[in-house]
Amino acid sequence: MDWLFWRGPEFNGVSRETGLIDDFDPRGGDDSNVAWKRDDLGGRSTPIVMNGKLYTIVRADPATETEGEKVVCVDAKTGETIWENRFNVYLSDVPDTRVGWSSCVGDPETGTIFAQGVCGHFQCIDAATGETKWVIPLHERFGLLSTYGGRTNFPIICDDLVITSAIVIGWGEMAKPAHRFIGFDKRTGEVVWFSGTRLLPYDTTYSGPTLTVLNEQKSLVFGSGDGAIWSMQPRTGRPIWQYQFSRRGVNAPPLVAGETVFAGHSEENIVGTAMGSVVSINTSKTDGELRANLTADGANWQLEEVMAGRTQPLLIGDQLWVFDDRAKLQIFDAKTGDQIGRRIALGRMMRSSPLHADGKVYAFSANGRWAIYEPEEAKGASVVSKGRLPSGEECHASPICSHGRIFMQSTGALYCLVDPSKTAGLTKAPAAVAEAPIADDPEPAWLQVVPAEVLMKPGESQDFQVQLFNSRGQSLGPASGATFQITGPGHISSDGKFVAAKDAPHQAVMVTATAGSLSGSSRIRVVPGLPWKFDFADGNVPITWVGARYRHVTVDDQLLGELTQENPLAAQLYLYLHSAFTNTGRGKQVYDNSTPQQKWTALQRFMGTDATNLEEAQAALDPAIETLIDKQVLRGVSWGNVPDVGVQLTVEQGERDFSGEGVMTKITTIPKGTRSRCWFGHSDLSNYTIQADIRGATKDNKLPDIGLIAQGYALDLQGASQKLQIRTWVPQLRMAQTIDFPWKPDQWYTMKFEASVEDGKAVLRGKVWPKGDSEPEEWSIEATDEAPNYSGSPGLFGNAKDAEIFLDNVTVSTN
Repeated sequence: MDWLFWRGPEFNGVSRETGLIDDFDPRGGDDSNVAWKRDDLGGRSTPIVMNGKLYTIVRADPATETEGEKVVCVDAKTGETIWENRFNVYLSDVPDTRVGWSSCVGDPETGTIFAQGVCGHFQCIDAATGETKWVIPLHERFGLLSTYGGRTNFPIICDDLVITSAIVIGWGEMAKPAHRFIGFDKRTGEVVWFSGTRLLPYDTTYSGPTLTVLNEQKSLVFGSGDGAIWSMQPRTGRPIWQYQFSRRGVNAPPLVAGETVFAGHSEENIVGTAMGSVVSINTSKTDGELRANLTADGANWQLEEVMAGRTQPLLIGDQLWVFDDRAKLQIFDAKTGDQIGRRIALGRMMRSSPLHADGKVYAFSANGRWAIYEPEEAKGASVVSKGRLPSGEECHASPICSHGRIFMQSTGALYCLVDPSKTAGLTKAPAAVAEAPIADDPEPAWLQVVPAEVLMKPGESQDFQVQLFNSRGQSLGPASGATFQITGPGHISSDGKFVAAKDAPHQAVMVTATAGSLSGSSRIRVVPGLPWKFDFADGNVPITWVGARYRHVTVDDQLLGELTQENPLAAQLYLYLHSAFTNTGRGKQVYDNSTPQQKWTALQRFMGTDATNLEEAQAALDPAIETLIDKQVLRGVSWGNVPDVGVQLTVEQGERDFSGEGVMTKITTIPKGTRSRCWFGHSDLSNYTIQADIRGATKDNKLPDIGLIAQGYALDLQGASQKLQIRTWVPQLRMAQTIDFPWKPDQWYTMKFEASVEDGKAVLRGKVWPKGDSEPEEWSIEATDEAPNYSGSPGLFGNAKDAEIFLDNVTVSTN
């Protein structure tokens, strides 16, 4: 049978096929059981099979100036290539060796597959021809974060939706990062719903979701970047329950069996200092309550110090098979958590999830060792056969099974394994668990406005539809008699047709639909055509910029200059407190070490002070505080000494209006946010120039990196190395050009970056000069890309890890 999702038709790594291999020789040849092998298709993506074709994601043109990523379709029987769909990796920190992290998902109903590239290039592809049906750059459109770790999540299909997720740093009320899921119409790419878990997660994550039915309710179960196991309604995005599990992100996919969810992690537990855990969660304790928290009493059992943070467990009868991060197999009684037999060593590291098929378990370790096991009641497992892949081959992908064949992708090859002496067969799968009938819950409980998010131009129109759902997230059909209203410019008709104002600037609009006692909303960004100019004189970061607010704030540069002259420590305290007032929306801030955030320690670290008691703290900061009170930045301040906590500082925001010279600042105070990008608007823009006035602060003799983004490329003024660089992909500088470029801190410069498409190539030109001087006639640096990005949203890049970045007078214009 077909294998449409990376963990199989039951989302649990189980195949009902028989007649599969008991052994194989990866070198090939007679009696090797290697039907075919593609040495050019090594990678880390778990393949899928649909309608006789295998689909996988791999590097394109590795280690060349045109390297990118591609989806490859081959004949599952012969291994012959049918088509390739190539695309660029751009504006991402993912290394080339981690390209192809995700897996395709197949949809027989529409004859399409869906693939998410490491940089956020998300597309719907015709499964027969390889033609792209629609594509969305998730980083530019929504603020997907792609990091050096390469962690990329797995799209999944539910009914008419394709759902994917990432850590998203968006716009408006979604400006703070969260692990967010987006439900797209699988035929059109229209956003149907947009939902997330807790704000400010510690990690990115690649915990593949499971689609299941729990307590008669369709559920999407996954490990989140916030360290919890979550269940969410896949048709609405409404959270059902959560189980707080780890202090860092959960990467191992949960396993669902009946009403029980098994999960593992290898980070610090939420209580104590032990690392790693495996848990059995009883989801029936929700009692139908939405947003339930099962942390306190939801565990049937939980074992600590089991480092199971990479692979999905297997359930075989009453045995729970867990491969830990060190590639050691541990088997537990699924009902009690008691260990069965001894640990069995496979290798040194495990990233591949195992496959259970034909009464055997197929497992591949990251260092290339593999084994085929047979379950045993007494000692848990016995080895049927084992071996090692050719030297240098690693295995990060998971083995799959389809039509009598085992497919496995290592970093060195794609293998098809068949035993020709056996006859393939298929046993009957257990009946799928049914949802409760809609008739049992016919009352509307949720109103959904579709599309849930739109990017428009002035004068364009958009039709909105309203759908109703019951409390279990089942569709009740369109809402009749819904009324619409908008917040922001434009007009909406009684039947939900919105028309953006023809002269609208960069603005946000909220559409609210109401039916009876229920209401729902949709967000719109209205972004006009070029030219654009932003001077931050109103004291605001543009609301329509993706990934900008929260990580950036506007400051009064005139005031900052005055404070720098009078009391440099007061200038630093102004930046720190102003960003806190802005990003929290609270005019009162308390700094002490009573919480894990250690806010007093963080403040001292930023200010460069090291007071150990109240007296020292007051002596260090009171002069700066008095200056800010005098400037009406602060209104009130109080010091305290909290038992068992120590120093406590409470400050209240003053009444000073924003005046003087407004500039946008990327601050160093946002954890894990100092190195990031933001985008201004439409991704179909090309042949344009972006310009900005920039300034870099200095701290401990370190400078930031400051960059402009155009058409999928960056012009980066680098502080530590004193260089100027044009690039598209940070770790793989495939087309990059770099020159020496000395520049000074605390001095304004003007940066200009032109992107164009000329004779089928991307041509990039940049220059930097002291602000106020005449613009140089010659470009400082030029680069050409033979594998071009033909379009992309303008934006900004900055690495403010070491010191603040200041920007003003940002313009974008056509060439």
